[in-house]
Amino acid sequence: MEKNMDFIDGSERFDLQSALDRFSGDHELLEEAISIFKEEAVKHLEGIQANMDQNELKIISEKAHTLKGECGAVGAVKAQAISLTVEKSANGGDFVEVQKLFPLLEKEILLAIKLLPEVRKQLNS
Repeated sequence: MEKNMDFIDGSERFDLQSALDRFSGDHELLEEAISIFKEEAVKHLEGIQANMDQNELKIISEKAHTLKGECGAVGAVKAQAISLTVEKSANGGDFVEVQKLFPLLEKEILLAIKLLPEVRKQLNS
């Protein structure tokens, strides 16, 4: 019996099947990536926020780029898309847009961190 790997909450927040595919179907590796994501994502958010205070768009872009990759690895596609937009805005020198997007990014990352344990439960079912 095939496990249902779609974890969609109406907003297409996660694409668990794509995440699992990135790890060649290895559930344990994906679970480990989720654990790492939960730790690292907060650090990157804090780094983005700290560098917003300093108006350091290059560093913001780098941190958003890293966060984008981490989100993609675990299938947090909505957070990944917002990270990409923050990265592009920072690269384009649009500090006002970065400031506008940060609360959305923070909300989505924190929501992903909260919901990822449910994803892990689904992986084990």
